[in-house]
Amino acid sequence: MREMSISKTIVGAAAFAACLLSAGSVLAVEAAAKSAVNVRTGPGTSFGIVDQLTAGEIVNVTECAPSNFCFVEHDGPDGWVSANFLTAIEDEEEDMEEGGGSNPDCSFGFVVGPGGPSLSINCGDAPMPPAPPAPPAAAEACLYTGNNFNGDDLCVGVGIRNALNATFNNKISSIELNGGAKAMLCDGPNLTGVCKNITTDTASLQPSINNKTSSFSIYVGAPPVIEPPVIELPPVIIFPETPVTFSTGPIDLQQTFTANLDNGTVGGGGVDIWYQAVTAVEKYITPRNGATIAVGDGSNRGYAGCAAESFSGDNVPLADIPVGTYVCVKTNQGRISQFRVNGFMGTTMKLGYTTWAN
Repeated sequence: MREMSISKTIVGAAAFAACLLSAGSVLAVEAAAKSAVNVRTGPGTSFGIVDQLTAGEIVNVTECAPSNFCFVEHDGPDGWVSANFLTAIEDEEEDMEEGGGSNPDCSFGFVVGPGGPSLSINCGDAPMPPAPPAPPAAAEACLYTGNNFNGDDLCVGVGIRNALNATFNNKISSIELNGGAKAMLCDGPNLTGVCKNITTDTASLQPSINNKTSSFSIYVGAPPVIEPPVIELPPVIIFPETPVTFSTGPIDLQQTFTANLDNGTVGGGGVDIWYQAVTAVEKYITPRNGATIAVGDGSNRGYAGCAAESFSGDNVPLADIPVGTYVCVKTNQGRISQFRVNGFMGTTMKLGYTTWAN
């Protein structure tokens, strides 16, 4: 057991020394629960609940953490309790003696500080030192799937949850608030639908939101202003009803040769694609002269589908465009074109293409 001692030269009174020596054998400090409070497995509301103190229940406090939670021993599972729900017990020590008699002038006080619980001692006429203020609790809310703060719990700080998982969606029945936190509970995702503001611990939510919460906001001060969601619409592309064909036909594109998709010729000026052969197996269709390519899903997209594609100047591996694949091209003249890989004859790629004037 821990012993406390103090020099007589500092105290200057045998009665004061007797008080301190008697209190030095204390291993825990008694306290009482101010109201019903959860007993948790760790020093914070994010830890699980193992028991609940009743109002007025006497416990022994053996340790306090910087989070303002203290470890208590009582008739039931021991654990951690918020110090905000504990109060000191004004006991009179009956066994402190000085020369065989008790000292009625010694008084004791329960102090919960960042370093742990302590027993303040005062002998004679000196006033009791004030207890240091407890550090403010962090703003936090714990939501429970059962009434009276039971069931699965979700403890969170200030912020917004736009959606809940299957464990908690439409299953919240009670809420516990700490550190000045408040809550807005909504029955739709993204803080939509019916929303209710909760400002105190609520053991059973009102029917309009009980077992209906799908999103929530934890806040301090005034309720958050719910802005309507911004819906981004895709850009509108207007196409002519009947695209006009500029050029169409077959192209036999030999390995290492180029093709002009504006007129269907092989080689010459103004070409758009190159059948590039790096090695016997590494081969590409490579855009030329500012033309761009879009493989997309490889389906027949026609003019409208190709016009809406995202084009790139990167080359396309031949392995990515097997026989039957359609490839969209924006020619170096700015026209929309599409070719189909019809097959191979030796090292010659047989294509069918259409280029539109629009």
